[in-house]
Amino acid sequence: MSYIEKVPALSPTIAKIVALTSSDTSSAVDLVQAIKLDPALTAKVLNLVNSAYFGMPQEVTSINRAIILLGMNTIKNLALSAEVLSSFNPAKGALFNVDKFWEHSLACAISSKLIAKRIVKDPVKQEEYFIAGLIHDIGKIFLIKHFPRDYFSMAKKIETFDKLIHKEKKIFTMDHAEVGALIAEKWALPGDLINSIRHHHDKTIKEETSPLPATVYISNIYCKSNGFSDNIGLALPTGPDEQDWNRLNLHKVDEVELLSCLPAKVDEAKVFLQVRSSR
Repeated sequence: MSYIEKVPALSPTIAKIVALTSSDTSSAVDLVQAIKLDPALTAKVLNLVNSAYFGMPQEVTSINRAIILLGMNTIKNLALSAEVLSSFNPAKGALFNVDKFWEHSLACAISSKLIAKRIVKDPVKQEEYFIAGLIHDIGKIFLIKHFPRDYFSMAKKIETFDKLIHKEKKIFTMDHAEVGALIAEKWALPGDLINSIRHHHDKTIKEETSPLPATVYISNIYCKSNGFSDNIGLALPTGPDEQDWNRLNLHKVDEVELLSCLPAKVDEAKVFLQVRSSR
């Protein structure tokens, strides 16, 4: 808990952006003014907007234009993505490939959004699934940063993926999902986003509560079992089963249609990983 208390708050610019996009009275003009206060952030957001992932027909050179094309919520999530990817990294260790960790998180983000396009009608709501997938494991990277020897020692002893949460609780008194939720609360992120982090290993929470945690759960185990592991050395899951998909009122047979394009989408979105080295 003392380490969590020392986690830096979101930058004033990001905190302002999150607050603005959570308010019904804020306008696109307010968001533009907030982002422009931070030239480095402006450059990162425009870099992401112009990536192959969004496939813009012409280069977007202003935040105003980016908001018109993609919407306030997408731009907010791009700014938050850039902030988290740039600042929340442990030092590289012999047993830990930071690039692979964030590639897994990016794949989970894209997978979650692909699923959201089927189950969520509101395009604004769909954008929340991307950021939920991207930051679902911030608690894990926090534990690795502060307790690397203990974490990797534990990882070697886990026989099955399902035992991860139990082992973390036994050693650290909190699992990485709980730690991540506490960090998200400190950052004053929206409640649904906090819950998706807290419950992304919960196999029982139902769609009627919110489809977000179940979507991130499915995306997480799908990505790990299909070539997008975080490379920490933990046991890998077998992938989502019929019961998992039923939580979203979907079926296992929908998996190919929804997620077969994931490798190509991740390749298009690699620019997200590049912002980490452009602080």
